[in-house]
Amino acid sequence: MTDASRVGLALAYNCVQILYPEGLSGSSVTGRQVVLRRGWLLPSDLFAAQNIHNNIDFVTVTMASRKMPEWAEPLGRPWRVQQKVEPTVGVVVTEGTVEIVFSGTTTPAGVVAVWLDDMPRGGAPSAAYAVTAQDTPATVAAALAAALTGGVSNGATVSVPGRVLNGHAGGYGQSVRVTRRQAQLYRVSIWTADATARETLASVLDTALAEQSWISTLDGREAQLRFQSVEDVDTMQNEALYRRDYFYELVFDTLQVQWASEMLCGIGNLSGEDGAAVSFGEVAPGTTNQTVTAALDAMQAVVAAQAAATAYPGLGVDQFGTVVAAA
Repeated sequence: MTDASRVGLALAYNCVQILYPEGLSGSSVTGRQVVLRRGWLLPSDLFAAQNIHNNIDFVTVTMASRKMPEWAEPLGRPWRVQQKVEPTVGVVVTEGTVEIVFSGTTTPAGVVAVWLDDMPRGGAPSAAYAVTAQDTPATVAAALAAALTGGVSNGATVSVPGRVLNGHAGGYGQSVRVTRRQAQLYRVSIWTADATARETLASVLDTALAEQSWISTLDGREAQLRFQSVEDVDTMQNEALYRRDYFYELVFDTLQVQWASEMLCGIGNLSGEDGAAVSFGEVAPGTTNQTVTAALDAMQAVVAAQAAATAYPGLGVDQFGTVVAAA
């Protein structure tokens, strides 16, 4: 999920990649130090020892307060599956016992469910476990056995003495829907004490952004980039400070994201010819069993971090909004 602040940060990262084509450890396109900030100038930028008047240029990205057109989100706000994570854990069912197996050296992931096939005979009928990177087949088997009434684990095998156990492993799916589509105006400001440096920075930024109709956002999606206007702000020339503002409209979606495991357990009823209901399937794990909520939350955080790292590798911000090299 993204918002106007994080879209502005993505625009700032984009400007950094333009002005520092070899990364922040290299030289800028002007050969001078250029500080990129998601936010306005600080007093120290003007009055400290290391400031604009000491051959340091600044580029700031801020939201502009101008009414933007309304955009309609998709009718009905439908859910769509955006990506799937296949399980790297599996089960082997042999004579009423379930063995947990991992796929080679791949990081274990997925949800394992086991259930009793000879119901109804009382007790906890099923159990599920969300596998983590720290798990082994033995730890998964032990967790599942502990959640079953009379469950026993032996290494990677789960069983319930005197009962018939079955099992299945599944992966995860990410579903998204657009809850709001909006347009936001952003101001990209160049600040420098050198009028020539302003022209160079402006030319490079304007040319590069003019070639981009879309920019990557930090949630792995994209925002539409539209140029609006440009203006010089030279009211501080008596302080040898030159500024140029570029205005860009960014159109982006606010998303609702949900991760869910594949269906593992279920039960239903069929109506027979005489009207009697005949049940089928297995009962899903109860609330006392380990749920997949924690695993899904962790997965969503990891996917979001990976998306940001892929779009803008090696970039982060400090407490003042200054773009810095990520640790």
